[in-house]
Amino acid sequence: MAMGGQVRNLARYMTDRLDPWDRALLAALDSPPPQGLLTLQELAGAAEVSPALVEVVVREGFLTPRAHEPELMFDPADVRPVKAGLALVTAGLPLGELLDLARRTDEALRPIAEQAVEVFSRFIRDAVEATSSSAEEASTRLVAAVQSMLPATGHLVEHYFRQLLAEGARRRLGQ
Repeated sequence: MAMGGQVRNLARYMTDRLDPWDRALLAALDSPPPQGLLTLQELAGAAEVSPALVEVVVREGFLTPRAHEPELMFDPADVRPVKAGLALVTAGLPLGELLDLARRTDEALRPIAEQAVEVFSRFIRDAVEATSSSAEEASTRLVAAVQSMLPATGHLVEHYFRQLLAEGARRRLGQ
């Protein structure tokens, strides 16, 4: 059996062992966007970069495909950060420096994201499970919570990081 088949079988086995509400959460997180996914070529075209550059960004872990088979597939929302990265490089930031910043950001944020998932599980998931009258109600409420919390968390982190950048720029300018 090919490695991809083994991974799919393991993923199916692990999914089958999940609680109904966890399966609902996983389905909500993995559901494709309404406009569909983009191939690597389509993403590169939409972002106006070379496919090779997208491959580098994926290989460095800065961009995560939503699907890997039969080919890499991306969320259309990935166009925006690729274009943002291109704007930074076009403005004079060397690609290597940008990728280094991306790696360091990943190293700093990944543990925080893991902790946020743990906090969600302890405080939101446990409370929803304890107060729901059925697995279906728990699933609906958990999916709704995740769907509201993900963008809220993203906005919060983005806002805070912008404040940190402005603060650092002011310090650098002696203000």
